[in-house]
Amino acid sequence: MERTIKVTGTGRISVKPDQTIINLDFRKVLPTYDEALKASATDVGIIKNALVECGIDKDTLKTTRFDVDTHFHSYRDKDGNYQSEFDGYEYQQSLRFTFDVDNKLLGRVLYQLSKLPVMPEFRIHYGVKDSESAKNELLGNAIKDAKKKAEIISIAAGVQLDEIGDINYSWLDIEFNTRSYGAYEDRLLCSKSKSASGFDIDIEPEDIERSDNVTLVFKIK
Repeated sequence: MERTIKVTGTGRISVKPDQTIINLDFRKVLPTYDEALKASATDVGIIKNALVECGIDKDTLKTTRFDVDTHFHSYRDKDGNYQSEFDGYEYQQSLRFTFDVDNKLLGRVLYQLSKLPVMPEFRIHYGVKDSESAKNELLGNAIKDAKKKAEIISIAAGVQLDEIGDINYSWLDIEFNTRSYGAYEDRLLCSKSKSASGFDIDIEPEDIERSDNVTLVFKIK
């Protein structure tokens, strides 16, 4: 029977965010389907134009969700029972855009959004542009850790390591994003100070810390 050592290595990495990611969600109820479609196109145009004026690259503006559906509201009838009544069509749309970490630009964006007739809900988080390099470094660290552990075990056990017989890795999709800052939190943050062109933002995004595991099976002599 072939003798082996099975070792799981843990890789860790801490990365400083270099990308701001903003998700915008907005919705509206209109009497007819056509009016909902028209309102959606108009509102998206208003938001996109405002963001481009702030200096956002229009190529980064992506629609991540679009939906038009019937909308009902609930009410109590004369007997106190809840009933539903059709009141129109609701469009729901989401936009996402990115830019380099820049508090001044973020302040201009939030200021422009606050002045628009369409005020979407927004969530801000931070990420890493070259996430693939970060993932590769993380995996490399996990393999190094597994090899180091195997060497320690082999010395303590008085055996000699041979070639790697098997590698077990789950290939999980690890995201390099910070937690999300909600709309209300950001409104409170940026309402402290503003100029004629933007809010005075002071956000220092936290470093993104991730870990991952890989299992190596070494043959031993």
